[in-house]
Amino acid sequence: MKIAFLGDVHGCVLHALGAVVALRKRRELRLDAVIQVGDLGAYPSFDRWDEASRRFGRDHPAQGDFFRLLDPSPAFAEGVRSALGRVPGVLFVSGNHEDHDWLASLHDAAGAEVVPVDPLGAYLHVACGNVVEVAGQRVAFLGLIEVPGKMDLDESAYARLMAVRPGDVDVLVTHDGPYGISRDRRGNVQGSAKLTALIEHLHPRLHVSGHYHHPNGPRRYGRTTSYALAQLVRPKTTKWEPEPINPEQRVTAGSIGLLDTETGDFEYVQDDWLAGISGDALDLAELIAVHS
Repeated sequence: MKIAFLGDVHGCVLHALGAVVALRKRRELRLDAVIQVGDLGAYPSFDRWDEASRRFGRDHPAQGDFFRLLDPSPAFAEGVRSALGRVPGVLFVSGNHEDHDWLASLHDAAGAEVVPVDPLGAYLHVACGNVVEVAGQRVAFLGLIEVPGKMDLDESAYARLMAVRPGDVDVLVTHDGPYGISRDRRGNVQGSAKLTALIEHLHPRLHVSGHYHHPNGPRRYGRTTSYALAQLVRPKTTKWEPEPINPEQRVTAGSIGLLDTETGDFEYVQDDWLAGISGDALDLAELIAVHS
């Protein structure tokens, strides 16, 4: 079976669906599952955006596609339904840029560990600390990040996963990465020591994460191979890079990973056609027609 993994989406939900539809057609494969590693950009309304989302959203119109998904026009809904006729709905875990209270309320209302967040069922949130069978794999999900004084991993969710027997998880999906994954612009070491301990306890065959917006891997932790994914659609500019870095809003090479569950092989998707999935207002129906 094949599982596609998506890096940080930050609201660009049509780019994400378009990318996996194109992946299916270009590689001539069936996708049995799609998993997104957090920072989907799941907020119920513009006024609930955090400060960083507001800052980037000013010049990043596709970040608002998540809100269009919550109240889709007929044409928008048709494009999404057409995509879902070709690829599975996307499972995702919490990042540090989501409305966590809103997501928790959806789980409370449904009384379920996995809940759709939009009326079309395109994206389904997995509550932290759960192990879910996905395409024949036992997949553990743990969101959020470990940054002292700002945010921490969910304590009870972390404890539940630390109580799972070593070897009982095939794949671990987290938003943050293990300690030492990289350094920030000031030279500070990034990553979570708690996640390193969790990986070393669970011994999954594969660990996939996001958050740092660049590919990083493979890295080895005992029997576990760990990969981090790039941001799906880089912003047009940043405060560190004032010159345009992605003015056409193209999907980034290395923001998608592909797992063959039979062989255990994982690869970064770096195909040239990724750059063709672009634009401030992606026409999903048109893209699907091209990749039919």
